[in-house]
Amino acid sequence: MLQTNIKEHLDRISRELKQLKKLLMNERAINKEKAEAKWKNLLNTSKQISREWKGPSAVEEIREQREKKW
Repeated sequence: MLQTNIKEHLDRISRELKQLKKLLMNERAINKEKAEAKWKNLLNTSKQISREWKGPSAVEEIREQREKKW
């Protein structure tokens, strides 16, 4: 009787762990998709800012900072 109860309990725990694993795998896939979408958005925004930028280029800005012209 005790062994049967233990076996049933372990079987239930095993099923629950499998369900948790499936949930975690699904969540990980969703998070990866969100991260990829945010990265693409960042790259697109960066390109748009670069097209519209009216100030000095990054190279010129760094050169001026090194020469302490500010």
